[in-house]
Amino acid sequence: MPLDNIWQLLHLFFAFSFVGSLVLSDWNGRAARATSDWGQRVLLLDILHLSSRTAGLGSLVLLGVFGNLLSVRLGYRMASDDWIRWVNALWLLALLVMAFVSLPALSAARQQAKQSLAGGEAPAFDRLMRRWRLGNALLSLLYLALLILMVFRWRS
Repeated sequence: MPLDNIWQLLHLFFAFSFVGSLVLSDWNGRAARATSDWGQRVLLLDILHLSSRTAGLGSLVLLGVFGNLLSVRLGYRMASDDWIRWVNALWLLALLVMAFVSLPALSAARQQAKQSLAGGEAPAFDRLMRRWRLGNALLSLLYLALLILMVFRWRS
């Protein structure tokens, strides 16, 4: 089996894994917002937090690594091909959104839910969930853009 096929397999595997984490996040996030039971919210946010860190961020990192390995094997060069620079810029932007918008907002919302479950107040919960939803929507749009660029490659 040529190395190209291995890189492509791993690239596609982590692409599906990342998209799966986005879908899981969307549905569990909807469920967490729909219930008023703080125990259920904590459980759903714990699931979101775990899946966003491992299947989300981990897959996104490996998606870019194996995508770059594959692109080199396909003959693309960062110095001469605009396509690969666009792909990497969008990938880095997705990493930044995940690391500085989605994960921090989710972690803080999770802490707010745990405080409320213990009998405290959760004044920032709704604001944090809106911020997390915005990050998740941006990640979905960035993935769609990356998917389009994966399918429609061009040479400079």
